[in-house]
Amino acid sequence: MSSSENTDKDGLGERKISMESSCSSVTTATDSPSKLVNPANRVQKRSTISARESDMLQKVKHIVPKLTSQMHKGQCGRIAVFGGCILYTGAPYFAAISALKCGADLVHVFCEKGAGTVIKGYSPELIVHPVLDTEYGIEEIDQWLPRLHVVVLGPGLGRNQSMLGRISLIMDKAKSLNIPIVVDADGLWHLATNPAMLKGYTQAVITPNAMEFSRLVKSVLNKDVAPSVSPDPKLVEELAHGLGNLTVIHKGATDLISNGIFTEDCATGGSPRRCGGQGDLLSGSLATFLHWANMSDSCPEPGPGVIAAWGAARLARGCAEQAYNLCGRSVTTTDMIDVIHPEFSRLYESETFL
Repeated sequence: MSSSENTDKDGLGERKISMESSCSSVTTATDSPSKLVNPANRVQKRSTISARESDMLQKVKHIVPKLTSQMHKGQCGRIAVFGGCILYTGAPYFAAISALKCGADLVHVFCEKGAGTVIKGYSPELIVHPVLDTEYGIEEIDQWLPRLHVVVLGPGLGRNQSMLGRISLIMDKAKSLNIPIVVDADGLWHLATNPAMLKGYTQAVITPNAMEFSRLVKSVLNKDVAPSVSPDPKLVEELAHGLGNLTVIHKGATDLISNGIFTEDCATGGSPRRCGGQGDLLSGSLATFLHWANMSDSCPEPGPGVIAAWGAARLARGCAEQAYNLCGRSVTTTDMIDVIHPEFSRLYESETFL
C-alpha cells in the first residue's frame, strides 16, 4: 500500500505537511540556486498503518486470484447462501450480492418458498432456489452441494425449530464434502443449541456479534459473560479452541479473529452506524475470501480461516467507513455494498489483472 493511502485519521496533519512542502518548493526568478529546496530534504508523508496490519494486508493480497483471460466461469467462486424466510428476505440478498461483488463468479440462494420471488426481484444476478422448506428441498440441495466452493448458513434463516434439523443435515453434508462453511446470524442461534454439529470442523468460520458470542460462550464453555463490543481476546481464543479450532470472528468495536492458535484483530475503519445488514456484507464477502484462501497454492500462516476472516473484516469496516463519510446518519447497508468495488481496489488490488 502506498504512503498516499495512509493518512492521519482526521487528515489535518497530512494536509499541513503537504501545504508546507508545497510552499517550501515554490521559487521565483530572484531566488538563487542556493535557496532551491533539495527534494531529498522535503518532509515525507509518514504511514500511520501498523506493521502488523501491513503484514495482514499483504497476506490477503497474496490469496486474491489474478484475473486472466484463461480463467473459466466459476473458478473464482461458486458460493451458496442458505437463508431467507417470508419475514427476512434482505439478509440473504445482502450476503449473496456482497459475495458476488467481492469477486465470486456465481452465487446461489437457497431459501424458503415464500421468500424466493422476493429475493429474485432484488437482483437478476443471483440464482435462487426456493426449496429450503419443501419436501424435495434436500434432493435439490444434494444435486448442487458438490458443485459449490463455500456455503453460508444463517442470514434471514429464522428461528423455526423445524429448521434446526435441516440445517444440521446441510452442515453434515457440507462437512462430508469438505466444503468450507460460514455460519452467521440465525445460524449461530441454532449452533448455540447444538455446538456439536460444527465442533472440530476447522473449515468453518463463525461470525458472532456481542449477544451471539455471549450465548455461544455459555453453551460451549459454560461461562456467563455479559455481551460486550470489546471482549477479552483470550475469551475469543478460548471459544475457538472449545469449538475444535474453527475460526471465530467476534464483531465489535475491534473485530477479534481467532482459531484458538492464532489471534488477530482488525480495528481500522468502521462507523458508528448500526443499521441491520452489515454482518451479512461481512459473511458474504468472507465466503469469497475463504474460497480464495483455500484455492491458494501457498496460503501463509495464520492459515485460510484467519486470513480470509481478517480480509473480509477489513473490507467490511472500510466499506462502512466510506459509506458513512458519504451518507452520515442515513447510511444503510445498500450504501456500503455500493462502495465494495472502490474499497476492495484500494485495499487489495495489487496487480490482480493480467
